[in-house]
Amino acid sequence: MISVNEAFYKFRTNLETTATEDASASARQKRIREQLDADHTLDIVRDFLTGAYRRHTKTKPLRDVDIMIVLGNTEYLDRHPHDILEVVRAALVPYYGEDRVCCDRRAVRVDFGIRIVDDVSDAEEVVSFDVVPAFVNDDHYLIPDDVTGEWVHTNPELHYDAAREANKGFAEQWKPLVKMIKKWNQVAGHPVEPSFLIEVMALELITGRWTGSHPRELRQFFASAANRIDEGWTDPAHIGPDVSDVVDNDPAKMDAARKALRAAEAACTNAINLDRTGRTGEALTAWRALFGPLFPLS
Repeated sequence: MISVNEAFYKFRTNLETTATEDASASARQKRIREQLDADHTLDIVRDFLTGAYRRHTKTKPLRDVDIMIVLGNTEYLDRHPHDILEVVRAALVPYYGEDRVCCDRRAVRVDFGIRIVDDVSDAEEVVSFDVVPAFVNDDHYLIPDDVTGEWVHTNPELHYDAAREANKGFAEQWKPLVKMIKKWNQVAGHPVEPSFLIEVMALELITGRWTGSHPRELRQFFASAANRIDEGWTDPAHIGPDVSDVVDNDPAKMDAARKALRAAEAACTNAINLDRTGRTGEALTAWRALFGPLFPLS
């Protein structure tokens, strides 16, 4: 039997993307760019992988990997954001089919038809991409929001820099902790929406000096997040809407998120106490219940 500390370091490794997954993401990106280039209604200036995948805070399996396509035909900015989403969707449907391409709030989601059995045995492939159309606006970008009908300001480079600095300032443990928390959110049924909110909260809640204990850092995050999730969490780049707008505008979702975070804190306390009293096997089982099958028992 391994120790809890050893299990967490193995869990950290299990959450990292493999060379095969990275190659798959790159190949998918290239293919989508070629497919969109074939549609002459789009004027693509450049494209790049972004979001949690680019920041190395993405959980496995790799779903909804973000690719931003920067467009030059800015006349779309005078129209409803849904229009450009529909153009991108229509350009990709011939390649993937109507059932596997859909407009989401700020992106077009492409499902590659990969069936996930479980986190351990699934193929090392990217499950889906979110294609985000964007337009340059000074030193940042404008992206569509089909829910509000507005163009949202965003700067993925500042998001990347914030995550990099947070990780550097926390003994390179910040990103692994964020991925662990995101994996909990996935296992728990996504009570915290969007998952980027976890990352934004972690910028403020996982700071100071690394204690050397993943269990204690996780318990502290869950406790602080439960107490503070309703404070309104702004875009780290300070140019876009609040990242917490989903839960802020839905009391039921806010209540569910708070309850789930408190339950996670209690589960951490229980697992820590089991290990402290020499019941390591039970502690490992408790941690797996929280994080799913990627958390090792041996």
